[in-house]
Amino acid sequence: MNLGIRAILYSARKWKKTVLVFFLLLTITTLVLSGLAIADAQEEQAEELRGTTGASFTVERNLSTGGWTSGAHGSYSTQEFVSEEMLQEIASVDGIAGYDASIVSMPTLYSNGKTLVTDTPALIFYVFGSMNTEYNDLFVSGRFELVEGSHITDDMPNGIILNKERAELNGVKIGDKVSGIIDSYSDDPEIEMEVVGLFDIVVDKNDEATMYDDSTMWDYTDYAFCSIDAMKAMAVNYEDGNKTREADFYVSDAAELNSIIEEVKNISSINWDNFIITANDEVYQNISSALSDTNTLITTMIVIITAVSMVLIILILSMSIRSRKRETGILLAVGIAKPAVILQYVLETLLIAVVAFPLAYLSSKQVAGALGTLFGKAAENVIVTPEHFLLVAIVGGILLVVAVLVSSISTMRLKPKQILAQME
Repeated sequence: MNLGIRAILYSARKWKKTVLVFFLLLTITTLVLSGLAIADAQEEQAEELRGTTGASFTVERNLSTGGWTSGAHGSYSTQEFVSEEMLQEIASVDGIAGYDASIVSMPTLYSNGKTLVTDTPALIFYVFGSMNTEYNDLFVSGRFELVEGSHITDDMPNGIILNKERAELNGVKIGDKVSGIIDSYSDDPEIEMEVVGLFDIVVDKNDEATMYDDSTMWDYTDYAFCSIDAMKAMAVNYEDGNKTREADFYVSDAAELNSIIEEVKNISSINWDNFIITANDEVYQNISSALSDTNTLITTMIVIITAVSMVLIILILSMSIRSRKRETGILLAVGIAKPAVILQYVLETLLIAVVAFPLAYLSSKQVAGALGTLFGKAAENVIVTPEHFLLVAIVGGILLVVAVLVSSISTMRLKPKQILAQME
């Protein structure tokens, strides 16, 4: 009788064992496929994270290597400032997505001859004179969100962005003119600007986890952003108040931050004794660490499920093969070679797998999403692919063959007469 037919007949006759192995393979394969889908979703999230966490580095003046002097508005450092040439050179390094250089001051703002109301008694705003507000840390970190208008860019000489709530309180809207002056009691110039955007506050300033800046006396509604050219014009009377002290550069891939910083440090035209570079990737490192831990957990679970499953299958097959010693002895006695007998056992197991694997592929499409939510993944992002199925089918088939071979060792090492003698 053909060994394929013998395999089919035996599987049908021993249907209880067949059903047991079938459900075991179905469950195992479903869990492994789901695990692979979750791991892929985790990897996609990590890839997305690398470009969206706002990883950056700051280039700032090194005041410890510069001297100090005094002027009309007090003492100030004579250290070299961040120049436009420096900004362009650093920004040209591959991997840098954008940058923002800003000058901070506290001017009073006016509209239609009226002072804009703030929460501070002095009615002054905390204003960033910015080159590219899109890359200002307050927007990149998600603490602020531009809800109307546009960001300020380096080719915008007199734009200003206000908090939406503060603008509404003062009756100011996009397109209106706003004037700013740092000290109205001196000869500081008053600079006219146009409102180009409005922002909303996304986070609570009182939450220490989101509080990174040093301006504790200003409410976030009293923050504003203006063109850096407008800020320089307002601060023209201040020795170091109208020059760039630092700049933030954002990278497109957070994982490449350190290598990009090293490349920047190799720019020979910059005297790095006068500047300090600081990496800002705490958010990426923290989230990346959490994702790595989750990925390790998922991988460990897949390995454990596979290992335990192999042990269970080997035990089931071993008991099945030992219970068939008489049949095995007769087959060997009538001249059927041991490899052919083992091949029959392999076919019996693979026949079950041929049915269990495709059904597991279908069931895992439903189960994977639900399991993914336990790891913080959106169900629609956890997708079992044909590549996952192909991998599991090939590796699973190989492991099943190995399991059959291991289970057959104790019986196949005996000769036919020894096997039949044990049955007497």
